[in-house]
Amino acid sequence: MLAKVPFPNEPVAEWTVFRPFTAPGMFGFRHIQADQLLQFPDFGSGTLTDEQRREALDRAVTFHRPLTALVIFLNVVALEDFLRDLGARLADVDGLSAYFPKIDRLRLVPKKPNPGKPSARLDKEQVSYTDFDAVNALYFEAVGLEPVLAAEIPRLCDLAIVRHTIGHHGAIVRQIDVPRFQYYLVTPDQLINPPVTFVKETCAYLFSIGDRFETALRNMVMSQVVPKLDPSWVTAPPKLLLDLIELFNYFGKLITSSGPPVKPIRSFDDVLAIIKEESDKVKNDLMALCLEELRISYSPRKPAL
Repeated sequence: MLAKVPFPNEPVAEWTVFRPFTAPGMFGFRHIQADQLLQFPDFGSGTLTDEQRREALDRAVTFHRPLTALVIFLNVVALEDFLRDLGARLADVDGLSAYFPKIDRLRLVPKKPNPGKPSARLDKEQVSYTDFDAVNALYFEAVGLEPVLAAEIPRLCDLAIVRHTIGHHGAIVRQIDVPRFQYYLVTPDQLINPPVTFVKETCAYLFSIGDRFETALRNMVMSQVVPKLDPSWVTAPPKLLLDLIELFNYFGKLITSSGPPVKPIRSFDDVLAIIKEESDKVKNDLMALCLEELRISYSPRKPAL
């Protein structure tokens, strides 16, 4: 069994009239804590040098609990939502079920409206998207791909617990949750208040998980779809292929726009028309780049003479 990695914390002293060890005290404490995030200290005046002002600001981020914890929270939620959203959108692509008969498994499950509970959700997830073993099983059934490497699951599960702790327990680790941690070493009542360097590294790690997932899913889908298309797709791509390219964000490609042409502007509608014209041009250029990449990857290669 591998040794756990200590979850780093910056020491911080907090004075409060609330008693966070009680439920009412925790509620009031979290309310004031959130409100104080809007009251960042002002280092714009005084005799501080630029370097001193930068250092003071960096330290203020650490002492402005739970700001660093909140950044981790937002990034874990972003990955969770990405795993759900990309699959659900993929399942909605018209014609893709011919290549992946079980793609519907990635859809959210609709629920009938309950007149007695008008605010109740009208859909539900197939799995919890912080249960990464279940996410892997779901995607493997639907498209033959496991989004998360097994070696990454302990760390991701711990970050999901951290996310829950930040969102629901005032960023204070509960004793009952300590045994659940597999990757990080934490202690009961530990404050989730990591240093900025750790937060940036963790956020980059979470982004890399999502990025690898998107690339692997795109390659899986394209490898099953493109070779089975009519050869004319190179010059006349079908709607299915165009929809997939747009769904995968034009493969992350960027181009430089020279801006809309200079034209007489008589109304706001003229402005919108000019912007749309340039937007359509950029979209077409991006689509051409993606199609060329697919042509290079999947067009039959002529035998060497």
